[in-house]
Amino acid sequence: MTGVAVGTFFPDAVQAAANGSFILVLGGIGGLLPDTLDFKYARFVEEPDILIDPHPEQFQAQNIADEIAAGIDRVGATHKKQILKCNTMRLGPDWWQQYSIQFDTKNSQVNVKLGPIVNTSQIPLPESVRDLPEGRAKIHTPLLPTYGEFTTIDIFSGPSMALEWRNERVEIDFIPWHRQYSHSLFMALLFGTLCGLLFGLTAGLIGFGAVMGHVLEDQLGYLGSNLLWPLTKVRSTGLKLIHATDAIPNFFTVGTMVYVILYNLDRFSPQPVLDPLIFWGVLWLPFPIILAYFFYSKFKTDRAKRLSLLEQQEADLVAETQEVVDA
Repeated sequence: MTGVAVGTFFPDAVQAAANGSFILVLGGIGGLLPDTLDFKYARFVEEPDILIDPHPEQFQAQNIADEIAAGIDRVGATHKKQILKCNTMRLGPDWWQQYSIQFDTKNSQVNVKLGPIVNTSQIPLPESVRDLPEGRAKIHTPLLPTYGEFTTIDIFSGPSMALEWRNERVEIDFIPWHRQYSHSLFMALLFGTLCGLLFGLTAGLIGFGAVMGHVLEDQLGYLGSNLLWPLTKVRSTGLKLIHATDAIPNFFTVGTMVYVILYNLDRFSPQPVLDPLIFWGVLWLPFPIILAYFFYSKFKTDRAKRLSLLEQQEADLVAETQEVVDA
């Protein structure tokens, strides 16, 4: 929606669209491009160093915990990055065996437990919900505090994590392929240049603006993006205003972009009918009021939780990735 909205700021693009051009579609493509590159390409070309590929009938929670703990200790000893990949266990067309992994920094251990059988909607089979095997393995290398909850592996493609030596400790970096080169100024320039060469200057500006709109929106969260790739190798810290799965900010953004699109289409038409004062001052007014209430509630909640930045960054990654993979 943001990518299309960017395109409507160009009068010649709106006029061309009115005459049958698909130029505004370039904005939509640019807005979708960063996550499409990540979830449809980058995650499939990553080569794991540690592959967890359990069999549902021979699931050994303790062996998995031992293997992951050994990988962390190996990174601590060699200071060389390792990629951990956890495959899912498919039982049939619509059934999956669930399992979970936790990095317990407080007790310096990896915890693994077998979960219930779930369908593709992640609804458990009632008779499979029971006390199931667990595994615990000690880690002899200090860990950076990270996402402390259990990471669930069940449907489609399982998650990957980078085990990296940083600041005299091992950091568990969830989904290391996400928000790297695809979420950068370089990608915006590349897509904009390609659109410009193929369809003209306005198309190039729309392509650039659409990708940058996506990247800048991501900067509002806790994770951020690798804005200066390839000059930088790590993701920057975002503004920590929202989480990826916060419903109200997402609703606010989509709703506001719809208003922007409608308003721009109207003001660049031969006979505009929308009064800016009524349109933005009355019809749009509920959106910022709801958003303000969201931030007020979030401020109170965050003060009570007092989670570390790294924990919140990794929680954002897990939630966003689960949402996109499920969809």
